[in-house]
Amino acid sequence: MYQPQKENKSRTFVKDCITGALFELLKKREFEDITITDIINKAGVSRMGFYRNFTSKENVVEKFIFDKFVQTVEEIKSRRALNFHIKNIMITTLENFQKFSCYIKLFLDKNLDNLLYRCYHKAYYTLYQGEKESPIHKYSNEMFIGELFNLEMCWVRSGMKESPTELARIYYHILSLRCKSK
Repeated sequence: MYQPQKENKSRTFVKDCITGALFELLKKREFEDITITDIINKAGVSRMGFYRNFTSKENVVEKFIFDKFVQTVEEIKSRRALNFHIKNIMITTLENFQKFSCYIKLFLDKNLDNLLYRCYHKAYYTLYQGEKESPIHKYSNEMFIGELFNLEMCWVRSGMKESPTELARIYYHILSLRCKSK
């Protein structure tokens, strides 16, 4: 299982500047047209500062998504002592997703769905490395990643009209129907 590591404040600041710069550039330009030079100039950091934290502009997105997954997992873990039910886990997940959904919308508007999906996939498997890898777990994990990704992307594309609680209720209802149909 993944164990988060503390970063020093200056490194976090540089990462945040780079991530923010990429997102600002993405509002005006296509992802493939943005260069590392564009990002470091906008962020006001050195090239070495960029490569000390990231391997590519795709890696900036990967780490952003990963950090959001870690925040969500940490919040879920902190609530587990409260006899946390799957519906409540989904509510927490959707509440956290809602906080950064404007960035997801930006990526969707730029047709970066595949990059986002790869980030979800990588984040999930990084967080849950070392878990059982039986065929049931493998396929179950893949189904969950796909369901979560598609649920959240559909929610963003439809204007996020439902609250996280309502969407979690819908998701849980669908799961219940699946179980009853067996």
